[in-house]
Amino acid sequence: MKMLEFIIPPLPQFITVGHSWWKQGKAHFRRNWDIYDLIIVTNGTLYITEDDQPYTISAGSMLLLESGRTHFGHRPCEQNTETYYVHFSHPVPPRELNSGGFEWSQALQPPTDDDANPRAHTMYLPKHAEVGLPPLLQILDRMVEIRNHIFIRNALELHSLTSQLLLELQQVIHQTKPMSRSLELCTRMARYLESHMREPYSSKKLEDEFHFHIDYLSRCLKKHTGMTPLQYQHHIRLERAKQMLAHTMTSVQEIAYELGYEHSSYFIRTFRNKEGITPGAYRDRFVPGTN
Repeated sequence: MKMLEFIIPPLPQFITVGHSWWKQGKAHFRRNWDIYDLIIVTNGTLYITEDDQPYTISAGSMLLLESGRTHFGHRPCEQNTETYYVHFSHPVPPRELNSGGFEWSQALQPPTDDDANPRAHTMYLPKHAEVGLPPLLQILDRMVEIRNHIFIRNALELHSLTSQLLLELQQVIHQTKPMSRSLELCTRMARYLESHMREPYSSKKLEDEFHFHIDYLSRCLKKHTGMTPLQYQHHIRLERAKQMLAHTMTSVQEIAYELGYEHSSYFIRTFRNKEGITPGAYRDRFVPGTN
């Protein structure tokens, strides 16, 4: 696996985070800037070329676009594609390495009480890789939530979460054991629930799809996400609703229908129970006067 070696400290500096949808037929715009752009795809496929190297970022995979390199979409999305992105900066250009045969257990000189300066260490991030989505989505959703409602009290958490995210990605590289059966099953369930979020929840369909009893499926998903399948479906529906409320003028009734709620009143009640405000009040935070 191709990986990038970053000298730390300092840790990469968080700039922004986002959750976006690329509509079918749209391609990523051309850009060259002096920051890093981490893209994680949760649904669909994004096609991006960096300099002369084309990449296909499918659901459950990531790409780290590098500072100072030109990137653009070389092919439009063939279906609606959901992505998360994190922008960060780092003062020292990374070194490109191959993870094969890399010695992760190499001992380092421990810091001492006599040190007047921090010791130089390194961190490693995959360039392009498949990732386990559930642990990353827990971090990314929290980052997006803070970004949308940032205060003095939670700003530090946003930077801490960035470090947690980068740690999870480094673990993708040096994970020597295959993905555990429960995490693999959890990842497959998460993808299934995301692609079927508009359909009524059915334990029977999950059992038919994955050939396990719903109790076992629920335990696997809860182990890695903290949520049951039904709770996870509500979670991804509400995250999608928040994106639509913040970035489109689609009516609350239409959003409820698009996300699979039979009655908009139930959607409003569910949203208020989770977020503490109505969908209209949530939208008004981003587009004042529309509520």
